[in-house]
Amino acid sequence: MEITQETTDALNGVLTVTVSPEDYKDKVDGILEDYRKQVKMPGFRPGKVPIQLVRKQYGKAVLADELNKLLGAKMDGYIREQKLRLLGQPIPAEEGDSEGNWEKPDVFTFRYDIGLSPKVDIKFGWFTKFVHHKVRIDGDLINDQIEDLRRRYGKMSDRTEVEENCLMVGEFVELEPDGKEVKPGGVMNEGTISLESVKDKKTNKALMGLSQGAEVVVKPGSVSRDADDLARMLGIEAKAAEDFKSPLRFTIKEVRHIEPAELGEELYDKLFGEDVVTDEEGFRAKVKEDLQRIFERDGDRVFRRKFVEEVVDKLDPPLPEDFLKRWIRVANEKPITAEEIEAEFSEYAKGIKWQIIQNHIIDEHSIEVEGEEIKEEAGNAIKAQYSQYGIPLNAEQLDPMVTQMLTDQKEVRRVAETIYERKAIDKLRELAKIKEKEISHEGWMEIVRSL
Repeated sequence: MEITQETTDALNGVLTVTVSPEDYKDKVDGILEDYRKQVKMPGFRPGKVPIQLVRKQYGKAVLADELNKLLGAKMDGYIREQKLRLLGQPIPAEEGDSEGNWEKPDVFTFRYDIGLSPKVDIKFGWFTKFVHHKVRIDGDLINDQIEDLRRRYGKMSDRTEVEENCLMVGEFVELEPDGKEVKPGGVMNEGTISLESVKDKKTNKALMGLSQGAEVVVKPGSVSRDADDLARMLGIEAKAAEDFKSPLRFTIKEVRHIEPAELGEELYDKLFGEDVVTDEEGFRAKVKEDLQRIFERDGDRVFRRKFVEEVVDKLDPPLPEDFLKRWIRVANEKPITAEEIEAEFSEYAKGIKWQIIQNHIIDEHSIEVEGEEIKEEAGNAIKAQYSQYGIPLNAEQLDPMVTQMLTDQKEVRRVAETIYERKAIDKLRELAKIKEKEISHEGWMEIVRSL
């Protein structure tokens, strides 16, 4: 078997594979001989059917199957040996994809179009600056947080309808984008909405006065503080919550009134432990410290996401778009129209461009991921998942969960890819000029909602 590569331009090429009889004949003959021993045909005893009849009936199908296996294995090996950076997978050429006589098999020639990954030059101009926003922890933000803590640790009583300082317990159901029909296979979860957390005036007004059994359609961003808050409401991962935009139908099951807790030793001890905080000044200082930690964590997560988007926009590596659109159509398990591909291609292309940049950084700087890093990352993911439900895990509980998780090679790859991406972003941060900018909490929320 011979494989040759022709480059048609910087982003496209053709692999030509020539297959000779000695590459496939013995294998095909052996399979047909096994068929002959098993096949039943009228007029012949089992195992005595002439090989010519078996070849006539099954020869083409067996030959096609074996050639497919042979081509796949050999091309994979060639791509690895030549260290080709391909986008997608080779697909049969649009014209003249094969030559050969299936009636009298001899030499076959197959041609495959390939999409080539572009070269990337990771250089940002002196004028290119990225902004890392930091939330200003001012008195108003501290006051809001204190009020939130007082409500969370306050006393509850039942109410017949929603009023100030009320908490609604109910069921969230994900709807189609038009907000009319339930989305098949969408999110369904029992959660809560605190009226005090609903800053959107229109939504607040729509909820006020509702009673048990009432239904209301809400936007996810209007009833939650952030992605973590929405994740807890809907019982989904925080990463999924960041991208969740569907309208939600909320059915009220219970209405509870919250009487905020009084500031004092009892509340301080509940929040921070006995005698850690003894007065209101110390309480405010501790609240500020916690807010700084929270926003540093969230700020870094949001920066990373915006940073990736901006890096892709700045570097904008070219793509073999026609090839990729064909590949999407061929690789898709279900039929997909050209219009559907066109509508989704922009977002798909952004993901491909980021993968190209990430792979370049990983290769250029010899970034590696060790087994212990994968184990630690898997443990952190499991702990974070359980912490959403207020369940702490000790080492004895966590270790077997991690071991079980890492028996699944798909999970191992997923965790490793997460670490590779984080390391690639960290390396890019070293290469870029990043300016820190302090903004208000309202400004921060606008950035979060825009993502």
